[in-house]
Amino acid sequence: MAAAVFRFLPPDACLILGKRRNETPCMLWASNHLKYPQEENLFLRAMPKDIFSEVEKQAQSAATARATWRGVLSLDIPTLGLGAVEYHLRAAKAHGDLEPVKFVKIDQETGKEVVSREVPRMYRYKQGPAGERLDMQEISQDEVKNKVKYEGELLVSVRNEKRFFLKYELEFSGQWIEVPASRVVDKQDGEEIEPFDRTTRIQVEPDGFVPLERISEYKFKEVYQLSPDTDPKVKETTSRVKQLARYLLEKQTALVSFFSWGRGYQFYTSVIHPYERKDGRLWLLMGLSEGILKLDDAWALEEQGEAEGLPPVPVAKKKPKVTISK
Repeated sequence: MAAAVFRFLPPDACLILGKRRNETPCMLWASNHLKYPQEENLFLRAMPKDIFSEVEKQAQSAATARATWRGVLSLDIPTLGLGAVEYHLRAAKAHGDLEPVKFVKIDQETGKEVVSREVPRMYRYKQGPAGERLDMQEISQDEVKNKVKYEGELLVSVRNEKRFFLKYELEFSGQWIEVPASRVVDKQDGEEIEPFDRTTRIQVEPDGFVPLERISEYKFKEVYQLSPDTDPKVKETTSRVKQLARYLLEKQTALVSFFSWGRGYQFYTSVIHPYERKDGRLWLLMGLSEGILKLDDAWALEEQGEAEGLPPVPVAKKKPKVTISK
């Protein structure tokens, strides 16, 4: 009989594992590992993954990644030796772990939070010769309570529409106090916000770059693989995009810019950088970051030398509202 091999039981294991009658969780864990000595320990195996391992996993997959974004990368960075140039690119996801943006809807007049509900709106109208609806007028909520339809020639129409109500009064007091949609604004951390447009042009500013050695300071939530756009209308070539990736690799530099998927209030810092694997494969990656790591100098393993400390890595800023004068 083969000798039993005991492994260290992590402190959390007894909190996670279930147990059978007259068995402690720790006994059950040990017995399972005696039965299946070759089974890998899930607790010890849990290790953080970097963005490069996600790309390599995607490369080993049999399925081809599907392009989910097409657009233009626009550069003009004289300090890096890159003049005004554009690249037509497409992007396919290699890794994604985004969270929805949190915000609240506020009544501008009272400052109270509001919620939306789908409620019916009723209308009275006259029917025209061809069946069309004439003289449409909404029936107020007070009238709805007393009448379900009008007499004579007037008919009633009902449809569901999104309307806004004071949240506290509705959820705690059952009072339906309506707020006009024109008074409702979205706020995040006390600041009024507006939806972003979908990014179709990644505009890299003259100072929008960072050394490759510092991209680990970004908190990447999604990573995309970039390649030339195959649409014959734009006539982008693989050689041009590969030349850009090689140049960034030579300069050990990543490009930094603003990016948004639109449809909401989330925006990211896009960090475009090359990645060359040991087998010679080369990728141009775009990581979407939701911020940067807070690295404490007190925890650094090497003390700072005589040189001044480095500034934080650059991040994208919220684009200001654009007012078009009439």
